[in-house]
Amino acid sequence: MDKSIRNTSNGKPTIPPKPNLNASHQSSHFGSSSRVAHALRNFEQGTGKSYENGDFEYWESIDTEALRDKTGSPRRISSDWEPNSDYEPLYQIYQAKVLKEASQIQSDSPDCNRRSVSETLGLEGPGGLGVVGTRFKRGPDEITLWQDLPVVKESGVLHKLTRTEKQRQESMFEVLTSEASYLRSLRVLKDHFLGSRELNETLVIHDRRALFSNLLQVYEVSERFIGDLLKRVDESVVISDVCDIIYEHSENHFSVFIDYVRNQQYQEKTYSRLMESNRDFSLVMRRLESSPLCKHLPFTSFMLLPFQRITRIKILIQNIQKRTAKGTKEEETASKALASVSKLITQANTQVGQMKQIEELIQISNKLEFDKLKAIPIVSKTRYLEKQGELQELCKRGSLFSSRNKCIPVYMFLFNDLLILTKKKSGCPDRFVVIDHAHRSLVQVQTTENNLGPRLDHCFCLTLLENHRGNTCEHLLKANTESDMHRWMTAFPSIKAALREEKIYEDWDCPQVQCVSQYVAKQADELSLEPSDVFNMLRKTSEGWYEGMRLSDGKKGWFPAENTSEVTTDHQRRRNVREKYQIAQATSQNTPS
Repeated sequence: MDKSIRNTSNGKPTIPPKPNLNASHQSSHFGSSSRVAHALRNFEQGTGKSYENGDFEYWESIDTEALRDKTGSPRRISSDWEPNSDYEPLYQIYQAKVLKEASQIQSDSPDCNRRSVSETLGLEGPGGLGVVGTRFKRGPDEITLWQDLPVVKESGVLHKLTRTEKQRQESMFEVLTSEASYLRSLRVLKDHFLGSRELNETLVIHDRRALFSNLLQVYEVSERFIGDLLKRVDESVVISDVCDIIYEHSENHFSVFIDYVRNQQYQEKTYSRLMESNRDFSLVMRRLESSPLCKHLPFTSFMLLPFQRITRIKILIQNIQKRTAKGTKEEETASKALASVSKLITQANTQVGQMKQIEELIQISNKLEFDKLKAIPIVSKTRYLEKQGELQELCKRGSLFSSRNKCIPVYMFLFNDLLILTKKKSGCPDRFVVIDHAHRSLVQVQTTENNLGPRLDHCFCLTLLENHRGNTCEHLLKANTESDMHRWMTAFPSIKAALREEKIYEDWDCPQVQCVSQYVAKQADELSLEPSDVFNMLRKTSEGWYEGMRLSDGKKGWFPAENTSEVTTDHQRRRNVREKYQIAQATSQNTPS
């Protein structure tokens, strides 16, 4: 044992120097015989401070003799964990566990919100946090926990850290293990698919570029990232920080994600076209997908990895930030990393969205026929589609003795600045004849009286204050469902001021729901859901649809109720509000004006 650490004149252990948080870019602070673990020192005795108050500037020493390998070198985390050994599962399997754990957490305990998967596994069952012992035997697709590493158990640090700090350790270690899973899946995509000579012989250069984009750059960035992470965790059994590394890589290297994601829609189209029209490609691809190397997972699941990864990193930063003491350098670094990664995701979404918008406008323009109307240009850089769908227009038909309502199908395209009413062309279901259009600002809606009869439920009046002829006209429209009616009506200003304020729930008194299963938006007015996303519920319909606002970014939209579960406790709701404020504050403080 290092006597310079253990022996002092007053019998108390000497406090080793504060660790250098930038050591990944310098020589290791803990080298050779002076290497000690960064176990948090409980220094309430003598100082009156504690980690719970954010005072973790000092570290308690650990018996370094017990942490040496057979060669006499200090034991490190990498002594028990090797990132290139395929020890971690493929990233798709890791993601599936994340979704499953998020769903189980919500159903079992509503108070457990947005936990990392490693933290969840570490909290439950034998060997949970605070229990030193062997967890269930690790299977080939299990996720490694920090607390289960032999070097961590042997250090004795699990008995000395607070519960919150153990959770923080698991969250930081998950950044490393999940990156190893991600890199493993990228390696399969690079070596097994991109490196396949058979597959390459079925592709022309253009299709090969569209399918694999800048994959090699993405792979190199991941290798560099995990290398820096491993250097950091090898500095000590107790990990000091990883958010500073995430921030540095986000600012200088992660931009390759944007280039990759921007090409994603062309990847998908190229893949679909080749599978349908290139028989040789299809045969080779199916054979490659059946290989044990990729666990029989489809090629498309590997294509989506980069954007899934950057969004997961954001959630992991949030998990770390929540368990980092307030007012510390580590909290400031976590806030900077969160702001940087959030900015990248926004840029990627914006660029992907713009490309999809232009392509969508081109497709719609090719489907429209103005016939007797003067054609107007549809494609514009500032225009995007918000909603489209079929409704029934009610027209009164009658004679001297009777009258009745007749329903005529109408298909509407709603853009951010324009509304187009069409009818499907006879014999050509993919072609639409324009019958009217108006500027978005010159369209209003109002509810109808309830005297139209039960067969005419879900009706509303659409008023074009100035249509293509310069006239004012009304259309009595019937939606298929109550949800559809509400969604169309909320897209336009109301004639009645009272209707403008119509909400089932006020902002200050709205219920909250949490996503328990993933949902991909199918309309522009819908929100995509990721497990553990929390929403304020602004409106709900009898068909099982909610209109809500996501707390993490303030975005509003519609989503199916079946993919969420209501947050039932006041305590949980208050915590969600505090987390929303904390995330918003951290992002605003670290976003350049």
